[in-house]
Amino acid sequence: MVAILYVLVAVCLIFGVVKARSRDKGNTDFELIAKTCGALTFVCLGILAFYLSKPTSENLSYGLAIIVALVLGMLGDIFLCLDGNEHPDRKNLVKSIGVLFFFLGHICYMINMITLAPIKLYLLPTFLVFPLIYVILCLKKVLVSKRVQNVLLTIYFLALNIIIVASINLIIIQGATPFTMLLFFASVLFFSSDSVLGLSMFAPSVKLPKSYDYYVILSYFAAQCLFALTIYFI
Repeated sequence: MVAILYVLVAVCLIFGVVKARSRDKGNTDFELIAKTCGALTFVCLGILAFYLSKPTSENLSYGLAIIVALVLGMLGDIFLCLDGNEHPDRKNLVKSIGVLFFFLGHICYMINMITLAPIKLYLLPTFLVFPLIYVILCLKKVLVSKRVQNVLLTIYFLALNIIIVASINLIIIQGATPFTMLLFFASVLFFSSDSVLGLSMFAPSVKLPKSYDYYVILSYFAAQCLFALTIYFI
């Protein structure tokens, strides 16, 4: 049964490649199908990992919170895949809803991780690094979005920042175990994927290579799969 976990990871990444290729060819319907199937795969991965972990009172809440975060990520995937081409006036609304679902998922990850161990005081200032970078890029007009989106995305990057710092904090406290390393790599992949995606959505002056969507989706799917696997290794 454990081998199925890794089979699901491979299946998820395959759907990621199909999604990116569909986008290249302009097949938006197939892109949505592939991304939705990939998201369903990492949700199933989380549920199976939860079942195989034989949850106890100590890890029950962690596993359930991760599964909720995975479901929220899946909903975010669906909305961000709906570019609003048929209704351009709704494009920003659709994207904002997608970002909101991702943000709620990140809140689940963040709360989960910061409650696993007390944060070292000397790491607290690093919580503000990514939000400050985002604000600076907005002030320099590198990133262009509406005020409400700016507020939401600033908080969004704060959540991402806390997730990464919390994963580093766990490595410091618990050492480099499979659980802590999976959390760390998942957090880094999440941040890098969201950063490239953010540049593609809100930085019209930044010219990304045509293959950027492959990195965005594969690093994102890999991050979600790693988070799902942490349920088994906790």
